[in-house]
Amino acid sequence: MVFCSTNYKYLQINTAIKNALGISQDSGVAMVENNGIENELNLTSTQNGREITLTKFISTKKKFAFDYQFKLDDEKLKELLEKQRSPDRVFTKNTENAQHIDLGLFVNDNDEDIFGGVSSQSTFRVEGDTFYGSVVATFNQEKIPENAKLTLHIYKLYWQDAEELDQAFLEASETGSPFGVDNALQYEGDWRFDIDYKPLTQTADTQISNVNNITDIKVKNDALQTTVKFTAPIQFESYPAVTLYKGGVKTDNQIFTEIHNTETGEVTISFSLSALDKTSVYTIQLNEINFEGKPLKEIGHFDIQNQ
Repeated sequence: MVFCSTNYKYLQINTAIKNALGISQDSGVAMVENNGIENELNLTSTQNGREITLTKFISTKKKFAFDYQFKLDDEKLKELLEKQRSPDRVFTKNTENAQHIDLGLFVNDNDEDIFGGVSSQSTFRVEGDTFYGSVVATFNQEKIPENAKLTLHIYKLYWQDAEELDQAFLEASETGSPFGVDNALQYEGDWRFDIDYKPLTQTADTQISNVNNITDIKVKNDALQTTVKFTAPIQFESYPAVTLYKGGVKTDNQIFTEIHNTETGEVTISFSLSALDKTSVYTIQLNEINFEGKPLKEIGHFDIQNQ
């Protein structure tokens, strides 16, 4: 049973790279690829008659991403995917390309699964008779050791019936209660992939400028993402949210994680600015928003650029 709530939030793909495919839609991954750093693979694993191929994998100490694919030869799955992508969907916050996946990540053949304390985005697309899946995940803290030999496990892929989910959403909307449906189909097993690529270790110094009403700015970055902590005068019962601009143009949610502490005023965000990107200038603007997520007023802002 998968439970949802009517205030479910989801991450949108950065429109600046919307024509890319798979994990290359992540601007941090795209920057690494544009710098000629290898991430392509052709690793296969078979469980219960289902072969899955891992085609890309890339990681840093805090973030990893991978692409996988398998032959779409299951009529039941084709039907479920068609329903999920229907333009007549009611529960539109369950994005049409969202994919449920259970996975594990292990270091140096240890038994401890480090895939915890993580925010992840799992999506899919279909081309011809092939199912393409992508996962981008950011840990709350650095968890992947330098020079680690990583092993990725895929334990389960599963799907709900979108028509059943829409109906459950309509019924729950009347009372504002949680809702859920059983899985209509699932592939279970232990698809294992031993990764040859080591975590990337590149970092960059950053320049902070144009600071307004923001203090205690701290930055840590790697080849795939940048984490910024800062303090702002947040009202205790207010609803703060960061808007991110790249070169003065609002981005379509490159922010992967965002945490606010209304008692201390501390804000932490992680977004897809690669340490390899030395030209882009981002503006981090903190706003007070309403219940619909629309900005009411600006609290403060600052600019950030790698050197």
